[in-house]
Amino acid sequence: MREQVILDTLQGYVNDRILQDTTITLEPDASLLEWGVLNSITAVQLIEFIRKRFQVDVPPEEVAGRNFRDLRSIARLLAQLSAQ
Repeated sequence: MREQVILDTLQGYVNDRILQDTTITLEPDASLLEWGVLNSITAVQLIEFIRKRFQVDVPPEEVAGRNFRDLRSIARLLAQLSAQ
């Protein structure tokens, strides 16, 4: 699966479902924690969306800051996991 397609899909989901504001566009490299986008609840929602939309299970050990710091990091992880 192409990383850019994943990134675009994640960006749409975060903007529509988590931020719930179509006037804001979260940049791919914006820190999800610093912007207050990810917390325990939204992280679970995002992982569930990933599982359903991309049919990729993110192993618990991969749910870490290095993989979930921004949308680009998440897209890179999903591209790697879907290639396995």
